[in-house]
Amino acid sequence: MLAGPTWAATTTLSTAPQQQNLKAVRKEIDSLQKDIAQKQAVQKQAQSAIQQSELAIQQTDQVLNQLGKKQNASTQRLADLEHQIQTAQQQVALARQKVSQMLAHQYRNGEHDAMKLMFNGSDPNQTSRDLVYYQYIARAQQQLIQDLNQRQASLAQLAEQLEQQLHIIVGMSTKKAQEKSQLQQTRADKQQQVHQLNSEIQNRQDQLAKLKQDEKRLTDLIANINRKIQQQIAERKAKEKAAFKARQEAARKENERRRRMAADAQKQGKPVPEVAKTQVPVETVDTAADDSNAGRAFKSLQGRMKLPVTGEIAGRFGTMRNEGTVWKGVFIHAGRGQAVHVVADGRVVYADALRGFGNAVIVDHGGNYLTVYTGLSVVGRGVGDAVKAGDSLGSTGALDSGEPGLYFEIRYLGKPVNPLTWVH
Repeated sequence: MLAGPTWAATTTLSTAPQQQNLKAVRKEIDSLQKDIAQKQAVQKQAQSAIQQSELAIQQTDQVLNQLGKKQNASTQRLADLEHQIQTAQQQVALARQKVSQMLAHQYRNGEHDAMKLMFNGSDPNQTSRDLVYYQYIARAQQQLIQDLNQRQASLAQLAEQLEQQLHIIVGMSTKKAQEKSQLQQTRADKQQQVHQLNSEIQNRQDQLAKLKQDEKRLTDLIANINRKIQQQIAERKAKEKAAFKARQEAARKENERRRRMAADAQKQGKPVPEVAKTQVPVETVDTAADDSNAGRAFKSLQGRMKLPVTGEIAGRFGTMRNEGTVWKGVFIHAGRGQAVHVVADGRVVYADALRGFGNAVIVDHGGNYLTVYTGLSVVGRGVGDAVKAGDSLGSTGALDSGEPGLYFEIRYLGKPVNPLTWVH
């Protein structure tokens, strides 16, 4: 089994304290952002109230202006009526004075006695005409006085109505002036609230900017620590792989030496040495992919993936093949008929024979990652089939060269990557 320590657990570096600090900072950032959002909502409401107050003040000013014009017009009209009343009073007084003078003149001249006028006159017809004339004048003067009195009464009634209307206008103006004062006070209160909110929001935004700087510093610190951790993991993993390869190579050389020793002994007719009768075990893959990685993004599986089948690793990424080409994946020596398991969730995009490799299945895992399984004796999936980690794609067989086992590749953006850097 390819195995190794859990590098992040064995390293002396740790991001845990910084992660805790980062979590606290982000919580405070979230709290500040919510507080700012709430204050901005209140600020918006207050600004809207200010706009409404200003509109109401403008409307009130328009009403006050109209009422002022009406008041001025009514005041002028009232002054005109009072002048007309005064003129009518003077005319009544003048008419009465003229009537009084005429009556007094008649009385002094004895013209008040109709019989006397008749007896004293030399011409009865003239006397009759004078009497009618005096009566006509008296009635005309009396009618004039009555008309003037009626006009004076009508003007007085109009003046009273106008005074009542003017009183109403003054009351309305007073009420509108009070409303305007209240609106101005409301606007001033809201402006003060907006000013205070602006100050608080600016203060919170300053705090938020500082916290985001703190968050960035912590994030950068954690990223730096993670880079160092990954570097340590890579170094240890490289050492472990080098040691693993060295052990495999040493085992092969020792087995080759023992085979030659046995062959030489047989050629010479000598007994085969005991040491040549056994082979040094070569490290093999003894676990295959299962459903433990189901539901995970392919990129997240690096370092925890299992290979598709169990068996001995007979061809390593980047090493030469017998026919002179280079392995772009790994070849796992395995007996025929073993189940071949897909290493991660995905969808089958190829399921057919592939020249030089026998039957092949290619699975798309998303994120520009593909896996290639070749040398299958039986293909159990078709193009378009969705598969989960651990599902069977078919069974092992042999490559076109006759090598029994499974050839496995991982490709990213179409380029092969070393599968052994993905497995544990």
